[in-house]
Amino acid sequence: KENNLNSTPELTLKAIRMINEIGSERGENGMPRLLPGLNFIYGLDGETADTYDMNLDFLKKLLDENLLVRRINIRQVLPVRREFSVRVNPNRFKQNKEQIRDEIDHEMLRRMVPKGTVLTEVFTEIRDGNTTFGRQIGSYPLLIGIPYPLELGRFYDIVVTDWGKRSITGIECRFDINKATMTQISGLPGIGKKRAAKIILAKPLDPEKLRKAIDDDSVFDALSPYIVY
Repeated sequence: KENNLNSTPELTLKAIRMINEIGSERGENGMPRLLPGLNFIYGLDGETADTYDMNLDFLKKLLDENLLVRRINIRQVLPVRREFSVRVNPNRFKQNKEQIRDEIDHEMLRRMVPKGTVLTEVFTEIRDGNTTFGRQIGSYPLLIGIPYPLELGRFYDIVVTDWGKRSITGIECRFDINKATMTQISGLPGIGKKRAAKIILAKPLDPEKLRKAIDDDSVFDALSPYIVY
C-alpha cells in the first residue's frame, strides 16, 4: 500500500501459476509460448533487512513448484517526485543480486531450455573473438553464444548445449560431423579440443569410428541430437 504496487506476494504467485498453466507449453520456435517476468525493486518504503531474504525465498518457491519465469530484473528505486525513506545497502544489494543470479537464474534457464532443445531461426548479430552471438526475434529473446564463427545476419537453428546465468550456449542443429571444423566439433558437449583433434584425425567417420575416437560411451551417446554423418 505504501508504494502503490497493486499486488501482494500471494497474488503475484497466483498470476505466475496461471500464466505457466497456459504458456509453459513449448512452441514451434523451441521456447515456451508465454512466460511471466519479474521486477524486484529495492529501496521502496517499508523495506527492511528481511526483504532480501523474502525475495530470495519467493524465487526458491517458484523452483520448488516447477514454475518458470522468463526474466528476473533487479533494480534500485530512483526517486523522481519524492524521496524515499529507505537507503539501499550497496553491499547487501550486490550480495542478494549475485545470489539470485547464481541460485535461481541458472536453474531457471536449465529448466526452460534443457540440453538438446532446438531453438529455431536464431539471428546471428555480432562476433566476439571466435564466439558468435545471436537471438531469436521476439520480446526479451535469450542471448545465445555459439562457440565458433558463423556468418552474421543469417538465421540458424541452434541446439542448446549449456547454460550461463542469463544466457545459453548452443551449436548449429545436427551438423555433418564429417564436414565440421575443429571449432565446431570442440563445441559439442563433452568433447573439447583434445577429443576434437582425435575426431578430426579419424575422418571419415561412421558411428563406430566416432565412438572409438571419443573413447567414452556416455559422451558418445549424448551426441545424437547434435550431429549427422
